[in-house]
Amino acid sequence: MLAKLKAHIESHYLFNTHNRLLVGVSAGVDSMVLSHLLKELHFNFIIAHMNFSLRGEESDLDADFVEQWGRNNGIITNVSKVNTDDFVKKNQVSTQMAARYLRYNWFSELATLHKCSHILTAHHADDNLETVLFNLTKGTGIRGLRGMKMQQGPFVRPLLIFDKQEIVNYALEKRILWREDVSNLSNKYLRNSIRNKVLPVLKDINPSVLQTFRDTQTRLIASEMLLDRKVLDLRAQYLKSGPIDCLEVSWVRDNPLDHLLLFELLKSYQLGYAQYKQIFRSVIRNHSAMFYWNKYQLNVDRDKVWIGTTDRIIDQAAHKVIINGSDAVEFCNYRFAFNYLKFTTKLIKNNSLDTACLDVERLKFPLVLRKWEKGDYFYPLGMVQKKKVSDFLVDQKIPRIKKESLLILASEKEICWIVGIRIDERFKLKKSTTGVVQIEVTDLKRDKKVI
Repeated sequence: MLAKLKAHIESHYLFNTHNRLLVGVSAGVDSMVLSHLLKELHFNFIIAHMNFSLRGEESDLDADFVEQWGRNNGIITNVSKVNTDDFVKKNQVSTQMAARYLRYNWFSELATLHKCSHILTAHHADDNLETVLFNLTKGTGIRGLRGMKMQQGPFVRPLLIFDKQEIVNYALEKRILWREDVSNLSNKYLRNSIRNKVLPVLKDINPSVLQTFRDTQTRLIASEMLLDRKVLDLRAQYLKSGPIDCLEVSWVRDNPLDHLLLFELLKSYQLGYAQYKQIFRSVIRNHSAMFYWNKYQLNVDRDKVWIGTTDRIIDQAAHKVIINGSDAVEFCNYRFAFNYLKFTTKLIKNNSLDTACLDVERLKFPLVLRKWEKGDYFYPLGMVQKKKVSDFLVDQKIPRIKKESLLILASEKEICWIVGIRIDERFKLKKSTTGVVQIEVTDLKRDKKVI
């Protein structure tokens, strides 16, 4: 087992003796064997044990056991005790989800503190197959079927090439001590039921099921790589990032492949699959619709999907008074900077989505920044007749999600700029203009101009 692990680490460039490693140790046989193997191979590592306070005295004895092992072997040992039940009640999550969050967050903090380049866990082949079966019961995609990766960011699982029995046999052969977690025998949790009931049946049906799974996993990893490449190509071709991201979806058809590809494009927005199915139906039927989840809002509009955060929604009563435009002002996630210039004909064509050049003599301070309202009207640049803002936005095919975060700049109740869209004809630069105020808007959240 020692030689096999050494060859595995070297062939996959997982880490080397120059790296400092953080090893998560539970006191169970898997992590104790991993710690023993790393010590035998002369790797530089420290260990970390989290006491979840879920089994009373037994949890404390596990922590004591790990601390004693660290002292006996001259290994720096970190132990943290947390009240998992309190975290569960406060955050309304399952015990297993809470334990996972607490453990991995703490591991990451420790790795930074102790300058560890990698965080090692003792997951093995049985754990991996168990994870896949668990994912299947909930519903999953290719990543859920693929199971755990050998390496993901700083996290490394070097024992995935071994099954549970190999690890136990090695521990018995080398007389490695460990502690049994009796809660693993209980079928209270779904994972335990899979481990204790389902896996034994699968091994009876096919004694080589773990090797078969590893072979399948190799093919699934390759399929995942192909999918990722395709999604990257689609992202580059169809997704335009901005204060509100815009995804062009005219290519989407009602078939399993496009269903999967669109989900892959949208899932980075923390989108759940149940919500996604409703979005997909709206896209296919070309139905305009709004969706909200977590901090996100999504607008299906014609052949586009617009995605932004809910903090972009501007309250109708919100407004900002600009006394004289001598200083930059910040309002609703945007920064407005004012520059006073002498008129040149070049400035006439200097209006853009993020810049407005207005006739300073036409402006009457104080100016007001506010959300547009029903009944607002203005004279769009290039037009001699007034138009309702609502009608103008429809004509310009501005989606609802953008309307919710749209600002106007007003001078004595006259709209001089629909910010990021169009200036008013009455405030444009003319050959008779002498002074110019150039207003530039920057998105504070992205530290970029509006476009």
